[in-house]
Amino acid sequence: MSNPILLTLLIGAAGGIGAVLRYAIISWHGALPFGLFAVNILAGGFVGYIYSGSLTQDWLVIASVGLAGGLSTFATVSAEGFDYYHRGRLVQMLLTLVINALMPLLAMMLVMQFV
Repeated sequence: MSNPILLTLLIGAAGGIGAVLRYAIISWHGALPFGLFAVNILAGGFVGYIYSGSLTQDWLVIASVGLAGGLSTFATVSAEGFDYYHRGRLVQMLLTLVINALMPLLAMMLVMQFV
């Protein structure tokens, strides 16, 4: 894609779609923030899928930086961990941090293995 303005707009549009999907999924809560886990794992799996395909560099950037970047959220991971820490729930804090760090990476590797 030779037009950097169009590329930037497409990244922004894909990021907006990812953010709306994140908003719809992230409200799933229980003893742990399961919606948060879901969006980050989905984003990791999606990145593995698109990098296993034959997309051009521009479409890889649109899909990974835009859509997956809008879908995943590590700022919320930090906020959830901070909240658990201040409520004295250290096990939940550690589980939240570890699951959100490892599971998206494992999802990406798993998808890349089978695609």
